[in-house]
Amino acid sequence: MDIHKPICNWRILSCQASALFFTVTLLTLAAWSTGSWAWGLTGHRIIGELAAKNFPTAIPAFLKSPEAKTEIGLLASEPDISRNAGQPHDADLDPGHYMKVSDDGSIQGGPRLSALPLTRREYDAALRAVGSNQYAAGFLPYNLMDGYQQLVKDFALWRMTVAAQKYEKQFGMTPTERQRFALQRRVRETLTLRDLGWWAHFVGDASMPMHASVHLNGWGDGPNPRGFVVTPGAHGKFEEVFVDANISDADFGAELKPYRACACTIAQRTQDYLTASWALVVPTYEFEKAGALDKATPESKAFVVNRLTEAASQLRDLVTDAWDESGHASLGYLHPLTVADLESGKADPREIK
Repeated sequence: MDIHKPICNWRILSCQASALFFTVTLLTLAAWSTGSWAWGLTGHRIIGELAAKNFPTAIPAFLKSPEAKTEIGLLASEPDISRNAGQPHDADLDPGHYMKVSDDGSIQGGPRLSALPLTRREYDAALRAVGSNQYAAGFLPYNLMDGYQQLVKDFALWRMTVAAQKYEKQFGMTPTERQRFALQRRVRETLTLRDLGWWAHFVGDASMPMHASVHLNGWGDGPNPRGFVVTPGAHGKFEEVFVDANISDADFGAELKPYRACACTIAQRTQDYLTASWALVVPTYEFEKAGALDKATPESKAFVVNRLTEAASQLRDLVTDAWDESGHASLGYLHPLTVADLESGKADPREIK
């Protein structure tokens, strides 16, 4: 895709390519100075694009076009780009990028990563019981779960609009009703792409070991038997400076590993994913101590490529699961209808209430 060609079908993307490039450049420089962005623009773009290139056949075509793949890669940085918008925006958004898991597997001495409460409300209550709270500890897993459930709903609503157009003659829809469902379908596609791209950011965050640890940006206080760096700076060095200097699209194959079925809840899948990342915190700091994040070695580069690939694989798998789950969803409150009945023509979408 020509990066100088304006992208105008999204209200959140600039239609002036030069303005977009200038903004991205400034934001990238700001990220370097703070060391606070997960994977930076380069890493998140790679994750989003690589996942989209590997969406299975069943995923709707509007998410698999060349333009959609590019936009998912761009949108994956939105939660970072939207920072410094003011309060309460920043205070409510920033802690959603991480979760401070202690070395014993608990979140700051409270709930355990292996047994997270079902909701953020319960999670916050458990943390407050030990003198912390969700804003101090971070709530990344809940952004992963919430974004997944939103995507399931997005897919279900899109499937409804497709069914409405398919059976419009059968149900005797008026021209006005037909136009309404056609418009709804276009709106659903816009919202689904935006929601997926935004959520992709947090799926990417979860693959970065420091985002699942109390050692978020330097080993910090407490026992440090290996003598790891304690001063801030390791975070940005690993996920952004190293990536920008050493990682490119050429480091990734065209295909990911095969889809991995979990046969579990989104809560369990989230816990498993974050636990695997948390287990790599010490190896991450070992690379930093050895200087392998300042000057890349084959091992440190392979480690980072593996983390980015894992994020793309998780995103691809979660989108696949969300699509499958949407086929079993229901829509409406007072008069809910199942997606299965809508897609088979047994139910009239106009009756959803």
